[in-house]
Amino acid sequence: MVAANDIKSGCRTPATLLYYGVCQPHHFLLRYIPIACFIFLVAIAPLAASENTAAAGQETFGHSAALGINYTGGNFKIFLSGRIAAELRGQYSDRILIGGARLYSYPSIPGFHNARLRPFLAVEGDCMSFRGQLSKGNGAAVGGIGGVEYFLYKRLSVQTDVGPYYMTLKDDKSSVEKSGLEFVINFGVNFYFK
Repeated sequence: MVAANDIKSGCRTPATLLYYGVCQPHHFLLRYIPIACFIFLVAIAPLAASENTAAAGQETFGHSAALGINYTGGNFKIFLSGRIAAELRGQYSDRILIGGARLYSYPSIPGFHNARLRPFLAVEGDCMSFRGQLSKGNGAAVGGIGGVEYFLYKRLSVQTDVGPYYMTLKDDKSSVEKSGLEFVINFGVNFYFK
């Protein structure tokens, strides 16, 4: 781990404060799983957008709620209307706890009505807590994201999204506070029920 003085002089962003204060290096493949999934979903977009699931008897909207697993956490999504959903999210990894909420909008886009691939926009707010060998603190993040949700079956979907988040973190022991813009990629699997 790095000493507090090294954190003060070397940290440029909240992500580096978390890395030097808390995180251990991950296995190479675990770092790039969300990126690979996002690339896969972008690659299948033309195929999925042209496939009409209504003909197969599958309706991808109108579900009232979903339980999901996201990268290092879980979520509960509930539809407030046909195109608006709210979600509670939680993630935990390497002594970093993140809890927050999202508000989704599934815009009406020609060619995507009742398709397996559903694009969305969302805003998210999170609270964070972290604890490392030399640091302990908390922070917050807000962001806007865009993504896609792909229905594998009537009630099972995968989703990925990317977007900028403004993060602010404060180390309690050293009083170091860092804020900045970070780009975040998320990946998840949802199980819908009525």
